[in-house]
Amino acid sequence: MKNTKYDVLIAGGGIAGCAAAKAAADEGRSVAAIFPNGGASEISSGTMDICGVVPGVKAKAVDCYEEGIRQIIQAYPGHPYQYSKDKAAEGAAAVAALASRGGYQLQGFEGKNVWLPNMMGTFSITAFVPFTSKDAVCSPQEGTALVVGLEGNVDFNAEAAAQSYNKYQKQLGFKETYYSVVMHLDGLKGRHKLSDSELADYLDTPEGVQELSEKLAEFCANNRQKFDKILLPPVLGFVNYHAAVEKLKADLGCGIGEVMTFGNPVVGYRMTRAIYRGLEDSGITLLRGGRVDSVSVSDGQVTADCTLGLTDQLHSGMKVKLQSSALVLATGGFLGGGMEARRRDIWLNLLEENLGEVTAEQLNRNPVYGAGQDALRLGASVHEDLSVKNEKFEGRVFACGDFLAGHNSASERSGAGVAASTGWLAGMNAAQRVKNMKEDI
Repeated sequence: MKNTKYDVLIAGGGIAGCAAAKAAADEGRSVAAIFPNGGASEISSGTMDICGVVPGVKAKAVDCYEEGIRQIIQAYPGHPYQYSKDKAAEGAAAVAALASRGGYQLQGFEGKNVWLPNMMGTFSITAFVPFTSKDAVCSPQEGTALVVGLEGNVDFNAEAAAQSYNKYQKQLGFKETYYSVVMHLDGLKGRHKLSDSELADYLDTPEGVQELSEKLAEFCANNRQKFDKILLPPVLGFVNYHAAVEKLKADLGCGIGEVMTFGNPVVGYRMTRAIYRGLEDSGITLLRGGRVDSVSVSDGQVTADCTLGLTDQLHSGMKVKLQSSALVLATGGFLGGGMEARRRDIWLNLLEENLGEVTAEQLNRNPVYGAGQDALRLGASVHEDLSVKNEKFEGRVFACGDFLAGHNSASERSGAGVAASTGWLAGMNAAQRVKNMKEDI
């Protein structure tokens, strides 16, 4: 490696890490981000939540996410938003701008949350939606939507979804009517089971999009019902999805939108790769396929022992030491690898901090309990500037995102918002720490 020293080092490649890297770079610092993959965002829905639900015995959805943040801080004083509430809009805007530079357009709704139909046949609340889904946003006006399934796709049942949408929307006060159809694509003849990824590969080609357009046009021409929008699973290509949506809208004369999904490789790929392109355009070094194994602080420097490259039973990877004046941990929670269970105890990896044992008394037996599971609120304790409280790191190690204690992003619909806002704040404060050190020299 040519360079092993940076002003700020980011451990993690999800939304929190990317926001932290951009914030530190905007302060004029040299920044590198090291990560094995895209974190939770790589298997995300491709949307961005800020705060959609205030948990409680009776959880309630919120229309304005800033009001939701205020209510969550009031209900949960230890929530990360208590530190970063003023950075929620700034952090989200920064991530959206990074994605846009990489070709992935995210649209907000002036501080409001919107509802999207999802692949489960219900509706999900969110704050920012991608270009491919903006026409799928639920409208309070009467309208008609055609839900399209693709023959062989094992991930989406269009008929069941349409029936569920018609029933479930009444609880939300919407008045749209959903119909369904399953289309057969000749270009995939002989394939009996198709994943979203396989369909996306085919629809990345001009031939694939053209066939889908012709099949939909034929169906609409032979149907007496006029459709205001057509909803598809998230399969309109890994790369050419923007052009696919524009072509279908022009050919069919109605709105085209992908329904929301969970853990989907197509939309996660689109979003994370676009954000990475935005980071590289901003001059940030990305050390992909690497990980931080341990962190120590001495003589005013943070040393991260790292492994780069392929690691398996036959490959140990390349061991390197990276040094920086400050480090931001954006390694996620249980999903990202920032936390793990070691026998009965929960540990914060890299900080080597034991959070103690999770007992049965701490868990609610109701898996859909409105307040969420308190065990999922475990994480790192930090100062107001998001530096970790463990004094051995001398205030040079910061934490953000799902690594932080005090929140449950699943029950709050706040994952991207907490990640973006705390990542942005941690990156700014890490950069400020470096600046103060240089001024003191």
